[in-house]
Amino acid sequence: MPIFSRRGILAGGLALVVPLPRLARAGAGVPRARFEQLVAVYPDFLAGLDGDALVWTDGTRMALGAGKPERGFEVMLRDATLADQLRQVYRAGRPDAPPAFNDSPGRLRHAPFFRKMYGDCGKNEVMGRLRPVAWMPKTKRQTIKIATVNDVAARLERVIGQLEGLPDRLKAFLVPSAGTYNCRVVADTGQPSMHASGAAIDIATTQSDYWVWARAKAGSAIPFRNRIPWEIVEIFEAEKFIWGGKWHHYDTMHFEYRPEMFG
Repeated sequence: MPIFSRRGILAGGLALVVPLPRLARAGAGVPRARFEQLVAVYPDFLAGLDGDALVWTDGTRMALGAGKPERGFEVMLRDATLADQLRQVYRAGRPDAPPAFNDSPGRLRHAPFFRKMYGDCGKNEVMGRLRPVAWMPKTKRQTIKIATVNDVAARLERVIGQLEGLPDRLKAFLVPSAGTYNCRVVADTGQPSMHASGAAIDIATTQSDYWVWARAKAGSAIPFRNRIPWEIVEIFEAEKFIWGGKWHHYDTMHFEYRPEMFG
């Protein structure tokens, strides 16, 4: 049950390589409202804005980086400012075409922001902020660990409750989970994964698609593929988890808690 319509993807989840427009240059200004939304969705940590600085509740000031000159997407992947993090907007709901070139809302992450919020896993600061959660206990119980920061664990439990109510034919996309907390970096960027913060989950790999696997078979092109049913994505999005299936560099097993990304 593919998400995208025939404008982008054929029925049955078959891949189509579609010529897509490039994004507008990434150096375009980020509206002030995007930074205000960032503050609003993380009330336990963020106090407000002061000029070109984000002010944390403990008084820490973190540069927004809004005045930096234009940089390429690949450069931003490896060294994103807070402004870069907010340049792209994640749109909830069922899309009707594959992601445009380099349209990957959520992949640009300002690493110091997440280390301060969730802890530095390299310094053993994250493990103490995780708790066990029963993943799909009525289907095929599995214990996973997820962040208590920002109530991510409670949000995921609400997701699980909704997922358990789906038809049995959809459960194969969910179990077993491929994991949550993992102190690692993203392979193609060298930057910390949201798994290193304990704020991400991968569902079953056997029904998932990943751009690296596709490129290995197709050469330099990245043919889009997806088999994850929309019903699953919708439940995660309701709790402000973004889905890697909406990225140009897609990872359809991946969900991460990123409320600031929603438009």
